[in-house]
Amino acid sequence: MDRRLHDLFPTRRDVLKWGGVALSSVWFERVTWPLSVRASGAANPRGTARNCILIEMGGAMSQMDCWDFKETRYTPKDLDVRKAAADIYLSKTFFPQLSEQVDRLAFVRSMRSPELVHFNGQYHTQTGRAQNVAVAKEIPAFGTVVAAELDSSRRESDTFPPYVSTFLTRARAGSIGSGFFPARFAAFDLDPLSVFQSFAGNREGVDQLLERRWNLLGSLAEVSRAERASLGVKASDYKAFYKEAYRILNDPRWAAVFKAAEDERQRYGEDEFGLGCILARNLLSADAGTRFVYIYDGDRWDHHSYIFDRNRPGGRNHYATCNRLDKGLSSLLKDLSSLPGHEPAKTMLDETLIVATSEFGRTPDLNPVQGRDHYRFTYSALFAGGGVKGGRAIGRTNDDGSQCIDTGWKHKEQPQMDNIVATIYSALGVDWTKTAENTPSGRSYHYIETAPIGGAEFITNDVIDELFQ
Repeated sequence: MDRRLHDLFPTRRDVLKWGGVALSSVWFERVTWPLSVRASGAANPRGTARNCILIEMGGAMSQMDCWDFKETRYTPKDLDVRKAAADIYLSKTFFPQLSEQVDRLAFVRSMRSPELVHFNGQYHTQTGRAQNVAVAKEIPAFGTVVAAELDSSRRESDTFPPYVSTFLTRARAGSIGSGFFPARFAAFDLDPLSVFQSFAGNREGVDQLLERRWNLLGSLAEVSRAERASLGVKASDYKAFYKEAYRILNDPRWAAVFKAAEDERQRYGEDEFGLGCILARNLLSADAGTRFVYIYDGDRWDHHSYIFDRNRPGGRNHYATCNRLDKGLSSLLKDLSSLPGHEPAKTMLDETLIVATSEFGRTPDLNPVQGRDHYRFTYSALFAGGGVKGGRAIGRTNDDGSQCIDTGWKHKEQPQMDNIVATIYSALGVDWTKTAENTPSGRSYHYIETAPIGGAEFITNDVIDELFQ
């Protein structure tokens, strides 16, 4: 029990470190907030979703074996590929449950990535833009932008962070911060492998310890009043930081988020992805302020060798990786479709846009060690809920999936992660054409960049409307 409480309530050094990180963003807030934000006036956000869950399949899925299936000389004989819907073929071996829910799914098979290494790709996936080292410190995760844009709809009873992520601190790019936005809009990252034990333990003991530490904090503040005064205005920022943390932990709904029955763990899976999906479901169904959840799938898809070898140690093969995604995602879809939504006659799935994407794709040819390497010219993304019309595939590739032959939308250029971000903004009712001025660097921040600084290729800032039509 002592160990659990120690995990739940970090050391004073940890808390001060976190507070320091928060206050570094507060400095920007005082200098530049409120930002001057303007829109082009040309956008018409759909507003078909209230929430969003983004799943990042770290390491990159092999698109031609999965969501854009192509039978080639490399295809294993045991995939049991079947036609699941018009122009959609899925392996029952890889996706036994998702194959039965294709009517809820839409695939964009014409994606293209400007990135070819994991760090840059994961940074791009989190921020919706190529990295520019000159201003990287001030660039927010796009989940931060979502949290800031939806802040006006928060209620007094909303105590949960608006943007929660899972396992992102383990990603190669780490968890991207709030940039020039206030620290309260940053991702609150949770490790699914530990938080269920830490937060859902002996609640009575936790409450007592929380109360003692809160009172102790107040006492320390009184005896160190002179020192606190020397901090000036930042003292109130520290106080607000502690107060918000206390408010979250003291909300009984928070402990309930970390409860999962044994049968649920078996359905979803007990790894970081399955438990991350349970967390996402619980956070949104609590309706306590969280609106955007980013699930990181732990770099499991980086199969540079023996991609089809079932005997690889640690399940490092496509059979195991696809099956764990199939369990978690299909269970999430089923549960959200059975939970009541915020609006009458709607389900949670109706109101929640789900996106699953890699940072790029994988090569159509196997390498000498029977794996697939990084490939940026084509990859696939999955969409469900939030107004998406399922049972469809958007875009087409050639016989081995190496080239896009039909983008599937109204533009000749292939969609990129930036366009997925624009689509998420639109579904949540956010104008994706907005520009923020008065940033720390003095450079304009476009919600979706069309001509990134640093030599990245020009892109359109449009949304993938075809998903909803």
